[in-house]
Amino acid sequence: MLKAAVDIGTNSIRLLIMDTLLKKRILKRVSITRLGQGVDSGFLREEAMKRTLNVIKGYVSEARNYGCSVMAYATSAVRSAQNKDEFLRMVKDETSIWVDVIDGETEAEIGFIGASALFPDDELKLVIDIGGGSTEFIKGRNNILNKFSLDMGSVRFTERFIVVDNICGLYKKVEDLLRPHLDDIKGAERIIGIGGTITNLAAVSMELDEYDESRVQGYYLRVEKIKEIRQKLCEISPDEMRNVKGLQKGREDIILAGTAILEKCLDLLESDGIYVSDWDNLEGYILSKEK
Repeated sequence: MLKAAVDIGTNSIRLLIMDTLLKKRILKRVSITRLGQGVDSGFLREEAMKRTLNVIKGYVSEARNYGCSVMAYATSAVRSAQNKDEFLRMVKDETSIWVDVIDGETEAEIGFIGASALFPDDELKLVIDIGGGSTEFIKGRNNILNKFSLDMGSVRFTERFIVVDNICGLYKKVEDLLRPHLDDIKGAERIIGIGGTITNLAAVSMELDEYDESRVQGYYLRVEKIKEIRQKLCEISPDEMRNVKGLQKGREDIILAGTAILEKCLDLLESDGIYVSDWDNLEGYILSKEK
């Protein structure tokens, strides 16, 4: 019952091998390749495609050594790139895999499936998935009631706002994008956060020396702690960020944008915090193929 999937994201590439019968991870890998570098230009850069392809090839080979057939899907950076067909051909030629380029609504659906898997079914939940290029919002219980995707993510907003020291502009853009949807997503009994920004913030909040999924899963990340971390990140240099306990190496330059996005979202939702899920759209993608 082993299934494998590769998530080709804007910031990172991930591999999951899962026993779908037991709903148990067998292997998970994460590599930051920054495929979406320069994402607002509308094109994937040649060097970003090459370094990403090298990681995908290694992951596919590793999964096949487990006897798994391998699925792959791509999200914001690929679906918005004008030269995405070039990248997809590169992956197909080197791995024999056709990449499933999913739209924002599908990304929201699989994020909800993955995030909800380890929380009570009967709760009305809102799942927030902050990625590198986009953020998905999904509300529902056993079925999805509302879902949408907004073009705001940690890589995209770093390049648009953080590099020009315009965090106020970032907050305003988040509000402009999210406010028209607030009535559709308020009222959840539990807000759950997924994605690298949010799991890293949980690890930073707990000052973990090494990432521990058992401690991150279900952790309640309070808004006041998010604000405290954001303030600290604003005050230290990029070199000093490398010494922040819990922060994944390679995420130092984009964590501030992701933190500010989450902070503003929770302020608009009038929530005092968010539950963190280490399971996300990668688990959700595999589980969705079992239905």
